[in-house]
Amino acid sequence: MTEQSQKVVAVTGANSGIGLAVVKRYLDLGYKVAAFSRSTKQCEALALQYPNTFMFKKGLVEKATDLQAFYQLIANKWQGVDIVIANAGVAHAEAISDVTEQSFENTLNINVKGVFFTVQQSLGLLNPNASVILVSSIQANRGAGVWAAYGASKAAVRSLARSFAADLGPKGIRVNCLSPGVTQTPIFDKFGIDRGVLDESLIQISDNTPLQRLGTVDDISSAILYLSSEQASFITGADLQVDGGLAQI
Repeated sequence: MTEQSQKVVAVTGANSGIGLAVVKRYLDLGYKVAAFSRSTKQCEALALQYPNTFMFKKGLVEKATDLQAFYQLIANKWQGVDIVIANAGVAHAEAISDVTEQSFENTLNINVKGVFFTVQQSLGLLNPNASVILVSSIQANRGAGVWAAYGASKAAVRSLARSFAADLGPKGIRVNCLSPGVTQTPIFDKFGIDRGVLDESLIQISDNTPLQRLGTVDDISSAILYLSSEQASFITGADLQVDGGLAQI
């Protein structure tokens, strides 16, 4: 039995984009993976493909009781968790004048409250030397009016990584932040931006990125695998920005 086959990974926002890519990478490497998502079509397919090493729970990340039920499933089947990926998030491009109380609360509930309780509800299950990774964004450190609420929520995620790392470090548990740059995922279609305008913006972003391209889910999942590995055993409280240099230069 390999070391990977004994380890359990919990991933939120696991049905598409970065979350789905991460799930597939860990499964291919032989890990046991528990997925949590509000939609489950892709998860249902994976459950058929990996009946012994994959399970999923449908739920809302902003509801602590849903997360509690998710971790209870893990406890019942696999007892503990070695890696937690708090990936679930939402992004809406809205001018500051267009942000409503409802849209603001939705962004903060999913991106901040969801991340906080994803970690809090896992605490009783985390095995020694566990690794926790919170997915933020380079927008946490940049200014753009249409991303005001989103950027604020992702800045909060960066702050949570520091606080969690300080609290859990003495227990041998590492907590890090992963901040993707502009990455090609299905979330683009949920931005609320006209497709023609969006495509033009993405071309401009690619041109302004030192590596002259957008990120891919493989770029981000590779970085997550690194942060959760023994190769990163002395890294905690950090923010790894995977953005092709867009926010760095």
